[in-house]
Amino acid sequence: MRLRWLHLFATVVAIMLLAVLMPTPLINAQNRICFNEVPNCIEGRFAEYWQQNGGLPVFGFPIMPAFQQEVEGRVRLVQIFERNRFELHPENARPYDVLLGRLGDDLLQRRGTPWQNEPKAPTTQQSGCRYFAQTQHLVCDAFLRYWQSHGLDFDGQRGFSEAESLALFGLPLTEARVETNSSGDTVLTQWFERARFELHTNLGPNVVLLGLLGREAFGSQPRPQPTPPPAPADPCADIPAPINGSVKPICIRGSQNFEVNIIGYGFTPGEQVGVYVTQVATGIVIGVDIVGGNTAEDDGSYSIVLFGQLPKGLYAVTMEGVQSRHKTIVYFKIA
Repeated sequence: MRLRWLHLFATVVAIMLLAVLMPTPLINAQNRICFNEVPNCIEGRFAEYWQQNGGLPVFGFPIMPAFQQEVEGRVRLVQIFERNRFELHPENARPYDVLLGRLGDDLLQRRGTPWQNEPKAPTTQQSGCRYFAQTQHLVCDAFLRYWQSHGLDFDGQRGFSEAESLALFGLPLTEARVETNSSGDTVLTQWFERARFELHTNLGPNVVLLGLLGREAFGSQPRPQPTPPPAPADPCADIPAPINGSVKPICIRGSQNFEVNIIGYGFTPGEQVGVYVTQVATGIVIGVDIVGGNTAEDDGSYSIVLFGQLPKGLYAVTMEGVQSRHKTIVYFKIA
């Protein structure tokens, strides 16, 4: 029976749940994305860029249609999103033909607190942190992990290089400090050239969300709320599709006792695979009995059996390769 090392992965699961619960864009036509929640759509190169580089969690909804605006002495097509501004530069080769506005820097200037006057880091070396000599600030812990795990995809390779993370967020402009954002949340905050990181511990111990810089800079409309889906008649009809794996049975009716067989695919042969289980409604990592080996098979598959007793609800099971970081995510429900 496998040791239960589930708490080590609580942060990853919380972030995964945010992505699962995000509203899904309605793609009406090629290179055009529209939403139930807002009247504006994203089209052409902006739609492609939005999809390829983070979508809703990174850029948010469009808050106005694309329009022509003078940018640094030249009229360009721009579009404002909740968290950033897209600028089309067709004279540049891809992916540099779409550039992001430096809204973090802009908003600090508007507040009368330019980053150049911000207090600098008291040290250049600190455990769990990285020092950025260009602006003399530290980025630490959850903020550093978020910065390193996101970026613009320049090369199509797994993971993000420093250049790709810099292109998305830019350099840190402040130290981390507690602030109250435009939504009224008092959270640990750190400003970057193109973003503002916020630590929302009410969602999980290490959940980082991006501030609504686009809305704060260009609009005063309230953030659109996702349209709740109608309650399904069948309690087993709303289970998300698996990612890189399969689970049987997918729904257990009429009993809190369960036994499910799970297979994940795409791991590096022989690598160790970690498993953690989360109750989707609460984001809590739970302990269950797990039977299976510790490593992936020669064909890259990995099989386990989960069993025990759980309350009614939807559960996510994540398998993650220790070396490859490849993930399988499957769902089952106690109905």
